[in-house]
Amino acid sequence: MSGSWGLPVEAAEALEAVAGELVANAVEHSDSRFIAVGLCGSRAARVAGVRVTDEGPGGASVPEKPSAEQEHGRGLLIVQALAERWGQRKGDDGHTVWAEIAVGP
Repeated sequence: MSGSWGLPVEAAEALEAVAGELVANAVEHSDSRFIAVGLCGSRAARVAGVRVTDEGPGGASVPEKPSAEQEHGRGLLIVQALAERWGQRKGDDGHTVWAEIAVGP
């Protein structure tokens, strides 16, 4: 188990990787002055989630498979591979990309 949430180590590592990718995308692509990161979870649903909100216009999409020489373009592919579910929404508070990681059977 890991940390105060009591997550299995694999789930905590996946959540950390997904959060890092979502924050990196917001920093690189949104031109925002402020980025908010939120964590949430549900024992009943057996998920831990992260959401990243920025001031950008939105439109995150998973690209086609990047070439081996391409240095960027894998962030959302990583999110898609590690997350149980992920998505995005545009609201009054900005553009939010969220993901949920399975934390149990």
